[in-house]
Amino acid sequence: MSNILTPVSLWKNFDDSLDVNAQVIGEKAADAIKIEYLNFYGRDTGEGRVKIYAAFASNMYAPAADIVMLLPDSNCTVDEELMKFFVKCGYSVLMPDYRGKWQGSENYTVYPDNVKYANLADCGRHKDFADGDAFETSWYEWVAVARYCYNYLKQRENTAKIGVVGIRDGGEIGWKLAAGADIDCLVTVCAAGWKTYSGFQKFGAVEPAFDDERYRFMAGIDSQAYAPFVRCPVLMLCSTNDERFDYDRAYDTYSRINEKFVGDSVISYSVHCNGCIDVEGTRDMFLFLDKFVRERHVFLPKPAVITVMADEEQNLIARSEIDPQGIPEEVGMYMAEDCIDPVAREWCAAPLKSSNGQTRDFYLNVYEKATSVFAFCYARYTNGFTVWSRMAVRKISGKFRNMKKRCRVLYSAKNDGNNFSIADRSFALGGIFLTSEAVLPQVVEKADGLKGAYSVCGLMTFRGNIPCYAPDDDSLLKLDIFCDNPADVSFGMYDTDSGTLYSAKLHLAGGIWQNVLLESKDFKNEQGMHLSNFKGKLKFTVMCGEQYAVNNVMWL
Repeated sequence: MSNILTPVSLWKNFDDSLDVNAQVIGEKAADAIKIEYLNFYGRDTGEGRVKIYAAFASNMYAPAADIVMLLPDSNCTVDEELMKFFVKCGYSVLMPDYRGKWQGSENYTVYPDNVKYANLADCGRHKDFADGDAFETSWYEWVAVARYCYNYLKQRENTAKIGVVGIRDGGEIGWKLAAGADIDCLVTVCAAGWKTYSGFQKFGAVEPAFDDERYRFMAGIDSQAYAPFVRCPVLMLCSTNDERFDYDRAYDTYSRINEKFVGDSVISYSVHCNGCIDVEGTRDMFLFLDKFVRERHVFLPKPAVITVMADEEQNLIARSEIDPQGIPEEVGMYMAEDCIDPVAREWCAAPLKSSNGQTRDFYLNVYEKATSVFAFCYARYTNGFTVWSRMAVRKISGKFRNMKKRCRVLYSAKNDGNNFSIADRSFALGGIFLTSEAVLPQVVEKADGLKGAYSVCGLMTFRGNIPCYAPDDDSLLKLDIFCDNPADVSFGMYDTDSGTLYSAKLHLAGGIWQNVLLESKDFKNEQGMHLSNFKGKLKFTVMCGEQYAVNNVMWL
């Protein structure tokens, strides 16, 4: 039987004392940024040493001594545009490849044959399972790469402080690195562990049945096990509606952070960004790096505190209490109801009821037949930093004055852009960071002074999942749309349970508002099978290559 290893026992004998023997194998310079392409050596696996491929980017005239180690997702490699983004914000950047041999790639990290499962393309069960000891996983080798990247930076001339930014699986590596190396801060992006709970919703009725393999993975690999051992402050950037990230459990990991550093650690959520990090979250990242890597004076507010309760008039409300030490620029609340699946949950802004000093009350206007409500609040301070509360969850029993009736209108311009998320992630830098608020859903005015929702990234909503807005078996979908010029518009219904996309495409005239009526049979998958009805966990999307606006989306 294999051992169940903890973060301490797994890494206590790790040898990171070997010389990295770094070599520059190429370089280029453009736009005042120099990129060096590097090979250096990692751990000895018993059949040779890992040969690491990485790139180092810096300002070619005044290279910063403050460095960010940028760990990509496991299916990605060195991303020069993302590196340049960090350099332009004042940092030097090291970005390694750890996914290994990859079709079409000339430069990559080379793993000896006895650990060939460290190549993502050859990982088999070694990535998601610990069939043997946790030593025999892709994660062990990937973290070992990060440990030797840290050693390379410490040996590099003029290195001052080192912060780590890890994206998705790179963030999971970051948790493990922060527990074993003296980095100065960690930013995790959609990474909080709990991979052993994949497929099991936190607020669902079914718990996973663990065997020895699951216990080995949870104890030695899952990031929540490393949180108590981190040696630095942590910023957790979380996005809602992400198929690969369970933001419901993110706060559980945050609450486990080493008590020495939890006071300087922050959790942040991005809503309506479809798994991406919004402008506020991206701003938080650089303020956080500025504080702990560049040692600038940055005020870090304490997280907001949230309480769901009934007020004196028997309205269901959420009360937020914010840090009295700072000056808030904006305080807001988001709510969702009756969806235990975090991927398919529809978030909307809760209206403000009252404000009193550091306390804000918000109406939670839930459906009269709702059984549960989710809520979290944020506070943006004058220095630009935004902090969030934990997510509050409450089972609903009884009646409240502010409960609402069933509604057939999914969207009206009266609701502003808050009922839609972006549909297309490709506009995000590195597929993850949104650098302009202009790409988010917004209300735009078109002909005759009529308004509608628009985003260059397309529009997406899960609102039809909510019982309050759910369609009948024979419902039709009606909407108004305006295209500035003649355009092909694609309407999508994505089944989140089966992973099947059903789409309907129309060519619409330009310059006029048009009424569109869609039946479920108009939506077809790649095999030509049509959607039977609009019921189920469906994600509705609108995509158009021209300027457009959508209004009055409703069931008939």
